[in-house]
Amino acid sequence: MEIPFSDPVLIFASVMVIILIAPLLARKLRLPEIVGLLLAGLIFGPYGLGLIERDATIRLLGEVGLLLIMFLAGLEIDLHQVRRNRLHSIVFGLMTFLIPLSVGTGLALWTMAVTVPTAVLLSSMYSSHTLLTFPSVAKLGLTRSRAVTTTIGGTIITDTLALLVLAVIAASVEGDASVQFWLRLGATMVIYVVAVIFFLPRIGRWFLREVASDETVAFVFILAATFLSGYLAHVAGLEPIIGAFLAGLMLNSLIPEKSSLMARLHFTGNALFIPFFLLSVGMLVNVELLFQGTKAWIVIAVMTSTALVTKWLAAVISGKFLGYSRDESSLVYGLSVNQAAATLAAALVGYEIGLFSDEIITGTIVMIGVTCFVGPLVTERAGKKLVQARDSELKDPGTLPSRVLIPVISKDSAADLLDVAMYLRDHESHEPVYPVHVIPDGPDAEVQVARGEELLAHMVVRSLAAHVPVTPLTTVDVNVSSGILRAVRENRISTLVMGWDGHQRSRSHIFGRILDMVVNGTPRQILVNRLVQPVNTMKRIWLVLPPLAEREVGFPEAVGTIKQLAAQCGTTLIVYGSPSFSRKGWDYINRARPEVSLELRTYQSWLGLVQSFGQEISPADWVILFSARLGGIAWNPKGDRLPGVLSRRHSQCNLSVLYSASERLLAPSTGEGIQGAGLGIGVFSPERTILDGDYHEVAPLVRDALRLLPGSDGEVPERLASQLIDIARGEPVRLMAGVVLLHCHAPEVQDSTVMMAVTRHGISLEKVPDLSRVVIILVDPPGQEPGDHLAALGRIAGAIRTPGLVEKLQNARNFRDLLE
Repeated sequence: MEIPFSDPVLIFASVMVIILIAPLLARKLRLPEIVGLLLAGLIFGPYGLGLIERDATIRLLGEVGLLLIMFLAGLEIDLHQVRRNRLHSIVFGLMTFLIPLSVGTGLALWTMAVTVPTAVLLSSMYSSHTLLTFPSVAKLGLTRSRAVTTTIGGTIITDTLALLVLAVIAASVEGDASVQFWLRLGATMVIYVVAVIFFLPRIGRWFLREVASDETVAFVFILAATFLSGYLAHVAGLEPIIGAFLAGLMLNSLIPEKSSLMARLHFTGNALFIPFFLLSVGMLVNVELLFQGTKAWIVIAVMTSTALVTKWLAAVISGKFLGYSRDESSLVYGLSVNQAAATLAAALVGYEIGLFSDEIITGTIVMIGVTCFVGPLVTERAGKKLVQARDSELKDPGTLPSRVLIPVISKDSAADLLDVAMYLRDHESHEPVYPVHVIPDGPDAEVQVARGEELLAHMVVRSLAAHVPVTPLTTVDVNVSSGILRAVRENRISTLVMGWDGHQRSRSHIFGRILDMVVNGTPRQILVNRLVQPVNTMKRIWLVLPPLAEREVGFPEAVGTIKQLAAQCGTTLIVYGSPSFSRKGWDYINRARPEVSLELRTYQSWLGLVQSFGQEISPADWVILFSARLGGIAWNPKGDRLPGVLSRRHSQCNLSVLYSASERLLAPSTGEGIQGAGLGIGVFSPERTILDGDYHEVAPLVRDALRLLPGSDGEVPERLASQLIDIARGEPVRLMAGVVLLHCHAPEVQDSTVMMAVTRHGISLEKVPDLSRVVIILVDPPGQEPGDHLAALGRIAGAIRTPGLVEKLQNARNFRDLLE
């Protein structure tokens, strides 16, 4: 057998085996998978066993992998957070460019005895870096964290500046540093960037809306746009990686994170092309060069230590200035220390124009190998710590639905409804989506069941392609609406995503008989949709709030639902509220997660609202009406007529109606509820709340709280008190800093009962790291369904995390103070 392998089939088969085995062995050795692929490139490459040569094919596929890394980085970045924290990217970008450049230039002049142009060009190599470990943070779910966003923004700044230094040095050495050269270079760069920013999103939106017949066509279009942008960047005097990243940014809003198209792009990159890039980088390391004299060792030591230390200094100093934690600064360092693409480009140009010696080229390769080994280790370690810290905080279950049901009638609307359902789903959730097809009972029910299963099969394939679990349901019932309602109850659904054709068939119905029966038959959150445009091509989402919307029980959950849609679609969220909409409601909309680009507006009347829509709404807009069921606080007859009016006047844009959850799990026992005032604290009641308590120990607090049990007549049930005190000392649930929850089942209560006690001193509990000033007690009857108990826990967690509530509880002397 000829070595290195020359047969193309054998070469590709060998690479595939390496890509399969190297990450598995790395996991066994507790190393990042990236390190395993880099070492595999070293071992099997031309400077190792020599089985595979770094030929044109390997370099080509490696270049494709690098461009895909940059494209995915731009595609997954949170543009709203970049705009909001652009100062962070600018600070880090300048720090990570200037510190390595200044320190590296001084060390090169002092230790290597090189010329100034050589020292500056060499130091610019330290300033640039490659987002080699971005796939690692993507797997950890940290792509939208501020540390990652800052690093990505800083990467573009420092790489662009480093490449400009390369252009300046090369031009000055080759004698082409004329004014005309700089004017031509600047003009081509500006023209390129402006053209990509202006044309690419418009072409992409038009293509995905009008031309793409399926996701295969869309996938090919995205790849073509990416690599064409990379090539045109090269023509304009920029590196192709800048063009690929810019393409990702411009197509960001058209490819939602939770979509099968995004899943295909990730699969293609992570399974094939990105491993090729990592292998090609590993093949560059020539260990033999380390034994060819001391001068090479000096150059290697200076270059490697300078790259490692200066990038660390830039990350730490930037982190201190921006207020980042130590783990966040470490993650920034792990992402930015890796030297590869731009470093190699500068090294090769410097060698060709005679500024770099063989020793510097050797040092460059070793530096790339060392930094590409250190970067993944630091990234993996810091990323896991950030994930653990994030997961230790209890999530507010009111911000995202946990289980989504999709009643499916036809194949035409099924794909769009499934997309909406997947956008609503938390990417960390393990809950499936539930498409259901209901067949009315009749003589041909079995035939209709078979057709329903075929219809749901398409949704299963589409959902699994996006890595979203799915549980299809086919059921036979007396009518469609009762079948849907039964599926909601049996599967404990929290949100329904339903389709509507936009027709209002009578003045007595809002949508139609079936949809109206479902809306009025369940208290769960419902999103009724008339979708005429692909949801991933939306530019803006308009949320219209009726008067008193903020006093609806499900308002916090509804706000989280819409902001989740806006975040997934990458759109601006425009919220229209009535003149009487409370300041606390606006504050909650601002603070609710996830963060999106937000505009808050006020309409004067329903008539004026419809007229303003006629002037501003375009086919790329999505109008969502917040509505209430009959008898709800925010219900009014004009709101019931508005969907039909807008559907007739704006037939080319998407229209949805959101019904918030109308069921309060734990309601206050008096008519003086405070749901509207506190946006979520309606789960607590004044009769079972102790404020400004004088407690130093948990036992007297629990006993006093139990005196408030209904029917206790001020007596303390000793068995229940002992049980709760043992829970407090052994297994309390820490909801947030200063707040603990004690919960159990006990025969002393007939219904779910919540008590709360606030102490001004704070209580020290062994299993809680800080003083507990707010103690919440939930007691349920023994025969209660486990799901209902878990839902009660979730609602309490959501209520207590209402912004500012804990501070108000600690400062209130009585319940009237809390209401005010």
